[in-house]
Amino acid sequence: GLGPPPPPAPARPPSPIKPLKGGLKGDNLPHCQSLKGEDRGPGRPPDKQILRDGTDPLPLSSSDTCSEGVSHLPLLLPPWTCECAEAQRDLKGEDCFDSRRLVWGGEEVVVMLVADGHGGGEASRHCRDHLLDCYLASAAGDPSAPSLLRAGVAACHRMHEEVVGMTTAGSTITIVALNLARLELSVCNLGDSEAWLVPRSGSPSRLTEDHRLETSAAERERVRKMGGNLAHAKSRKTGLPAGPLRLWPGGVAQARSVGDADVGRFILPTPYVRTVPVPAAGCEVVVASDGIWDAIYPSMVAATLRGMRHQPALLAASAVVDRAVSQRHAYGCDGYLTPRDDTTCLLMRISGGATKAGRGGGGGGGGQESGGCSCQVS
Repeated sequence: GLGPPPPPAPARPPSPIKPLKGGLKGDNLPHCQSLKGEDRGPGRPPDKQILRDGTDPLPLSSSDTCSEGVSHLPLLLPPWTCECAEAQRDLKGEDCFDSRRLVWGGEEVVVMLVADGHGGGEASRHCRDHLLDCYLASAAGDPSAPSLLRAGVAACHRMHEEVVGMTTAGSTITIVALNLARLELSVCNLGDSEAWLVPRSGSPSRLTEDHRLETSAAERERVRKMGGNLAHAKSRKTGLPAGPLRLWPGGVAQARSVGDADVGRFILPTPYVRTVPVPAAGCEVVVASDGIWDAIYPSMVAATLRGMRHQPALLAASAVVDRAVSQRHAYGCDGYLTPRDDTTCLLMRISGGATKAGRGGGGGGGGQESGGCSCQVS
């Protein structure tokens, strides 16, 4: 009379989450994939486990993914590098340049120099042969920005003293030093050989200061307070004032330089100095004589370099020189391949981390063009 037995309880459905074999310790971590399907490899905890049956698991807690024996390594990006190049078209033999690469205390430093002579090439050639040696000796192995700026001032003053004792010629000076470890650009300049920074996008920015009397109100005021005579030269054809404003005696167009002994105390050999950081996305730095800047705008230089970004730096520097020479002959075909002034372009192509642009190997120029130092600094 007890009746039929109760029906058995329904079986519990199996869990859709399959247990992980080996747990989450050390080298026994499962082979995981990210949500994008990227192979994460063994030994790294997953962002989210993808189950073989296609079902989504429960979210993993921090206690599920962290355990002893698992070390979290920092993300390693490619090192910063600087590809350097030099290109020149020579007319008067007054443009000179030099460059160095060295390591101080484990920090790599790249240094470039442009010296544009006037009144002859003796001053610029002397700077090419001796200035960077003096500059590096003054820095005394200290690659910090303050040290490099002090070294630039000391080297310019020493070159001035040496040049005025040997010739009446003078020279502009522009030094750009890149510290690849600190990602700093330290700049010293006298005169009108400008340096410009060309970012990956946006407008280029000037790194140097203009010391031409025609365009620098500060230099005109300084010279006039000292009693200097400023006037334009007279045209040989018309007898009328022509050309840029000049300082007399001597007739120089810039108020800061090394040498120019015939101008006397009005010439100032103390350079403009500054330090700027390298942009996070990398950049290109152009150090050039007025043969470039008098012919084409910095925006045209930037457009040329961006169009050559995936070409070797030497080809890019040569393209800037070619464009400047071509622009000077835009309204005439006489001497199309002959520059109207010495034309020199030095280029630093700075890249690093995940922002590196593709680069090829070095190449050479042709005709009257001379190239040099197409090297990798890393």
